[in-house]
Amino acid sequence: MFGERNAIEVLLNRIRALPPDSKIERLKEVLESLRKSGYDRVMVFTQYTDTMDFLREHLSENGALRLMCYSGRGGEVHNADGTWRVISRDDAKRRFREGQADVLLCTDAAAEGLNFQFCGAMVNYDMPWNPMRVEQRIGRIDRLGQLNPVIRIINLHYDDTIETDVYRALRTRIGLFQAVVGRLQPILSQLPQRISQTVLTNRDRGQVIAEIEDAVQDTGSGLDLDAATDGGLELGTRPKPLYDFDDLDRVVTAESARPTGIVVNDLSQREYAYLAPGMIAPVRITTDPEYYENNVESVELWSPGNPVFPAPDVIAERSELNEGGSIGDLLDGVLTKKAHA
Repeated sequence: MFGERNAIEVLLNRIRALPPDSKIERLKEVLESLRKSGYDRVMVFTQYTDTMDFLREHLSENGALRLMCYSGRGGEVHNADGTWRVISRDDAKRRFREGQADVLLCTDAAAEGLNFQFCGAMVNYDMPWNPMRVEQRIGRIDRLGQLNPVIRIINLHYDDTIETDVYRALRTRIGLFQAVVGRLQPILSQLPQRISQTVLTNRDRGQVIAEIEDAVQDTGSGLDLDAATDGGLELGTRPKPLYDFDDLDRVVTAESARPTGIVVNDLSQREYAYLAPGMIAPVRITTDPEYYENNVESVELWSPGNPVFPAPDVIAERSELNEGGSIGDLLDGVLTKKAHA
C-alpha cells in the first residue's frame, strides 16, 4: 500500500514538472487571431468533458474572453463568483446567438441537433479518431443560413502522433471531407479501430498510413455514392405554396376557423398555449420558424405534419368552396359557409 502511494506521488511530481501545455497556448493564439479577423464567436470542440473543464479553467484566468460551455451536463455560464451555473439547451443557444459569449467550449453533445449558423469559426481542440465525427461538428455551422461569407475550421494536433499522421494523409493525399459520404465511408469508419490497434501494439505508423492509402486505391473502381446522387439532388421548379406561416398564424388566431373544442390563448408574438380535446394540458406552439429553431425543446412548430396540428377537416371544407386559394381565402369561404348554415 505504501509503495503504491509512493509511486503515485512520484508520478504526480513528474506531471507537475512538465512545461506549460503547448496546445492550449496555441489555442489562445488561434482565438486571438480569429477575433482580430472579425470572428466574434468561436466554437471550440473537445473530446471529453474533463478536457473542456481544463480549457475553461485556463482560458478564464485573465478574463479577456467571455466563455460558455455545453456538454452532457447541459449549458453552463460563468458566475461572478467564479462558479459555473447550468442552464437549458435553448438558453445556451440563445445566449451564444445574442453575443453573450465569445467562445463556446463544448463536447460532441453540441454536435447533435444544435445549429449555429450565426457562428463563423470552429476549433477542433481534440480530433476524434472517427473523421465522420468531425464532419458532424462542422455541420453545426456549415449549413444553410450561415451568416459569414467564409467560415474558418481550425484543427489542432500534437505533432509526432498516429492521429496527426492519419489526418495529414487524409487531408493531403486522400481529400478528406470531399468524399466522406461516398466510397470512402467504409474505410473511414474503420479508422478508430486502426488507430487504437496502432497505439496499443506500437505498430509502425508509416505502414498504417500506407495500408489506408492502399485501401483507398482499391475503392477507385467502386460505386461513388456522391457521384451517383449528384443528379438526383437537383431540384426542379417547385410550385408556389398555397399557404405560408403568416396564413397559418391567421388561422390559429381565428376561433371560427378552428375545429370544435380547440382552445388557443396568446402567450407572446406568434406563440400560443394550444389545448385540443384529449390533451391533459396545453402545449406551447408557434408559427414562427426562427423562434422554433431557437426553442426546439420547449415549443412545437404549428404546421402540417406536427402531431398537434388538427386533422384537415376544416381545410378540406374550405377547399370545396375555394379550390386552390390561399389559407386566407379558404378561411373567408368557411366563415361565409358557416354564416349561411
